[in-house]
Amino acid sequence: MDQLRVGVIGCGLISGVHIHAIEETDHAVLAAVCDIDPEKLEKTAKEYGVKGYLDYRELIAQPDIDAVHICVPHYLHAPISIAALRAGKHVLCEKPMGTSLREAQAMAQAAKDSGKTLSVCFQNRYNGATRRMKRIIDGGEMGKVIGGSAFVCWDRGGAYYADSPWRGKWATEGGSVLINQAIHTLDLMKWLSGGFELKSATMTAKRLAQAIETEDTCDMLLENESGARFLFYCSNCAADNMPVQLHLLLEKGQLHMTGEQLTVLGPTGAAFEDYATDTKIGKNYWGNSHIHLIADFYDRLVRGDAPFILPEDGMETTRLMEEAYLSASTIRRRPE
Repeated sequence: MDQLRVGVIGCGLISGVHIHAIEETDHAVLAAVCDIDPEKLEKTAKEYGVKGYLDYRELIAQPDIDAVHICVPHYLHAPISIAALRAGKHVLCEKPMGTSLREAQAMAQAAKDSGKTLSVCFQNRYNGATRRMKRIIDGGEMGKVIGGSAFVCWDRGGAYYADSPWRGKWATEGGSVLINQAIHTLDLMKWLSGGFELKSATMTAKRLAQAIETEDTCDMLLENESGARFLFYCSNCAADNMPVQLHLLLEKGQLHMTGEQLTVLGPTGAAFEDYATDTKIGKNYWGNSHIHLIADFYDRLVRGDAPFILPEDGMETTRLMEEAYLSASTIRRRPE
């Protein structure tokens, strides 16, 4: 099959990014959308000229739907993904891969049992700067990664949480700044460094304690089996949405990424590389790669290949986040 018929479940803000990417992809065509909000559903279905469903179970029951995109609040990722996989659909799920490791494991098991493909939207693995970093590390010319740090300093105020009441609650968002905003950067640092384990974490609500029950600030100390240390800091208390920073120390140099700009400090000197583009699809302060991820997802499906981002990748990032939430050295911690 050269072209798959796709349903998008959830018609919120991120769905528009997915739909645009589907429309730009040779091997997929939008066939249906779903949302529990009748007005939002009608608007989206009419805009794209496709069938609309108020109940996702009706959409995944359609025999002519080959794949679905999960663009709903976090707490619905696992149940809808599992139902879709069991209904014989391929699934591309927005981050996070569930709100707990147990949910992520259940999703992976459902994919294995069904024989269908499951992947997670860590689209920033496709960014130009991060792909360049990966090539340098894998090439070995600068040696192994021996440490690093990452900073995600963005601005999310009370209105952001009031506009979507599922956010800022343990039961429905599963956390806040770490699981929602900073998850991409945690995944990137893990992917580029080869992995690590949590040593300690702190969660606080410095700014939004009256608006949310979860964290607006988090810091983590991570360490790999060789003893290399990694610092990770994220906060929604910044004055504005600042470019993400990711710094890696290698045996023979350093890689410094700020947004989509990369500075390579290597054995032969320094080089500055800018991977910013004029086209913006998504947040305008970092990340423009849903279109690349979704095209690659369908290219691989048509070829019969495994997805670039495997369920195991989502499970590992979820495990690290869950450990951070459960071990955080403050009273603002996820219920066990």
